[in-house]
Amino acid sequence: MREAIADFYQDYLLRMNAVDTEEQELLSSATKKGWTQHLVKKSSLIRESHSVVEKGINEIILPHVSGQRETTDEEAEALKEGAMLYFRKSLFDEVMESSVLAMLAGRYAKTGNRFEERRCRFAFANNAFISAGGDFSGKSLSEANQLLRDIKKLREIRKEHDTEESFLEDVSFMLETGLRLFDLELRALEPNLNRLIALFNAISVIGSYKDLLPKEYLETKVEATLNRLGLQILFMQALHWDKIPEAKKPALRALFEREFSAELTLPEQERHPRFFMIYVLYCFYDGKLSPDECFNLLYPFAMELSTDVNFSVPKWYDFGRDDRFFAVCFLTRPVLQMVLATRLSSEQKKQRVAGILYDVKSYIETIPRECAARENMDYCLYHLLYDVIEFIDDESIAMEFIDTLMMNRQLATLIHSIMAAKLTQAIIDPLIDRMPQLFYEVLSVNSDEEVRAKKEDLALFLYNAAKCHDIGKIRIATIINTQIRSISDAEFSLIRMHSVWSADILSRNPKLSAYKDIALGHHKSYDGKSGYPENCDNHASKYRILTEILTICDSMDAATDAFGRNYQRGKTFEKVFAEFESLKGTRYNPVIIDFIKNTPELFAQLKEITSKEARGDFYYHIYRKYR
Repeated sequence: MREAIADFYQDYLLRMNAVDTEEQELLSSATKKGWTQHLVKKSSLIRESHSVVEKGINEIILPHVSGQRETTDEEAEALKEGAMLYFRKSLFDEVMESSVLAMLAGRYAKTGNRFEERRCRFAFANNAFISAGGDFSGKSLSEANQLLRDIKKLREIRKEHDTEESFLEDVSFMLETGLRLFDLELRALEPNLNRLIALFNAISVIGSYKDLLPKEYLETKVEATLNRLGLQILFMQALHWDKIPEAKKPALRALFEREFSAELTLPEQERHPRFFMIYVLYCFYDGKLSPDECFNLLYPFAMELSTDVNFSVPKWYDFGRDDRFFAVCFLTRPVLQMVLATRLSSEQKKQRVAGILYDVKSYIETIPRECAARENMDYCLYHLLYDVIEFIDDESIAMEFIDTLMMNRQLATLIHSIMAAKLTQAIIDPLIDRMPQLFYEVLSVNSDEEVRAKKEDLALFLYNAAKCHDIGKIRIATIINTQIRSISDAEFSLIRMHSVWSADILSRNPKLSAYKDIALGHHKSYDGKSGYPENCDNHASKYRILTEILTICDSMDAATDAFGRNYQRGKTFEKVFAEFESLKGTRYNPVIIDFIKNTPELFAQLKEITSKEARGDFYYHIYRKYR
């Protein structure tokens, strides 16, 4: 089975690489020849690969794990490795993998193999974190608490192992689990410092088992893990200095100074770059150095620019690509705060902020879209967008920044958003001409003449709102957004949050906040009795008519999409519109639906925009523009 899994994966990679090579050739040739056929081929390959995986799960893996067939230890190990492999490569679907790991954990519990039970249980909890959009709670938090309980029972656990080698492997797994749980907490949307410290203190207990663990193991593996965890705690304390009670700050100041001084005594090649980052952050937030001094130290260092610093550090590539990515995402906000706190003029600050955003955007464009850590990257980039968007005072720059993030992390979502925006323009133009009264109060217009006079402004407002209505999806794991099967209830509950997250991001920027009502309400039904979020009331919004136009266009694009939706094949425009008619007055605004039906030229235009040929041309244009 292990060989079969590996063979399938290698075959899939070869075929996907061939498709990606073809895509690059088509993009660089400045011709659309073969583009539509390419999209069909790529979509078919994705569907086929998922079908193979699903068949393997249903016919091979689940029967073994569920007890329908006897499972040997060797087979169980292969199953576990297969589940991990598929998950890491984003070919295995989370719900299926979680069920496999949960069953395996139960099987190991019955046989008394607590080490393997712990491994499967933690992987299951890790999936819960991934599927929850970076929310460190529920099963992820439960696993953290279980780890703490296991550490306290280390003497009992030693009795479960026949050899010291297997026991040390178990302890090493606990340490690795602790590191991973720390990582989850750090990447959570609201990191909890107290929980980090509690976890650190609990893992420190391992170091007290001097009679159980070899001295060399304590001095290398355990000490190295604790040092790394301690660094992460210092980083979070420096980053959230304003949230730390004043009574605790004197002790922390002494800790920062002591740790940094100790690091300076080490040979240059042994110094950890994160100490430099931590210390500069601490100096900035505590006022030890001026904002100008902190900026001149931290920003060039973070972005790999040449600089003279007193603290000699290796380049970022020695630090690790993932660490640099993490640092750029989480250091951009304090760097921008440093700029705004300097004595530069307003114009100079604006120029420097623009330069920083350009550098960050350029860096994001270098990140591989497909990689093993893509879910973590989604969470970090959501953090980055949430933190940085408030500093952008130019709407066009803000929209461009959003486009860059979506293009590099949620390509299908970006294309869908632009397609929906294009459809809104086809509808709003003739609708304003013939029914201007529908737009009273939008953008403070109160007469037919005012509506027609502001026709371009109204159309542009709706276009921009449509382009960013789904930006909250960047917080949702890519594998869920691009799933081929019907999504689970848990995944759908998560997806239902994307409109709230979109509105949250937009509300943080004064130039984009006007679009938040439309983003929040685009999945709410016309009659207010269905859809989500539950507490959203489009009737109370002055942008209600714009939201209702987008609701129709959002559904129209999704239902007719023949390329960008792995989980469905696009329907004909006629079939989709017939469904719209059956739902007018409940799901959709009946006035708009009837207007489309009774305006032949508009009906034909929408049909043309959503056709397979036109959609292929549109995809080609978007790929060429943003890649």
